[in-house]
Amino acid sequence: MGSMGAKGGLRARFFAALLPTLSQGHAHVSEPWRRRLLGDLAGTVLEIGPGTGVNLAYLPDGVYWIGLEPNPYFHPHLRRALSLRGLSGDVLLGQAEAIPLPEGSVEAVVATLVLCSVEDPRRALAEILRVLKPEGRFVFLEHVAAPRGSGPRWAQDLLCPLWAFLGDGCHPNRETLALIREAGFARVEAASFALPLPLVAPHVAGVAWKE
Repeated sequence: MGSMGAKGGLRARFFAALLPTLSQGHAHVSEPWRRRLLGDLAGTVLEIGPGTGVNLAYLPDGVYWIGLEPNPYFHPHLRRALSLRGLSGDVLLGQAEAIPLPEGSVEAVVATLVLCSVEDPRRALAEILRVLKPEGRFVFLEHVAAPRGSGPRWAQDLLCPLWAFLGDGCHPNRETLALIREAGFARVEAASFALPLPLVAPHVAGVAWKE
């Protein structure tokens, strides 16, 4: 569901055309969570896979926003959204598994609906930890796997190959919160909840702090 998989070509163009509608729909049903997670960030904020920039609306004035977006067809959307929002910032081309920023260079990292589609989530989380300053925070809002043995999990496992193909690498059955807890953060606080969405109803939102 995120945008970290696309790197160019026809599929990337197709996903760039489709994602604005998908993002706006999800932003509407998850708005309270986005406001809570993003509303008090400060300093330099790196967003992984920002897509069309829907999260810019929830960031406070004064932050310096960096969007790391692998799909070049989103870059014009992002620059326009950044200008309209009146924030300072930059848009970078790159992957979450190799963030092109120095160690300890950002106060916060944001990921919403992104870790489901990165090729190597463990490496991406290690990179997020690397670029965070000490006591920096990683804020996340992700759909996750349903409990093992449940009907929804059976459907997620069954439909994952098709869903990943249509959704630009999105894995509906990825156990993302467990990966975040294992990544080496000093503290992780998260809440689980469901949104009215087919196959990807289970969600987690929270904050992970670097030591």
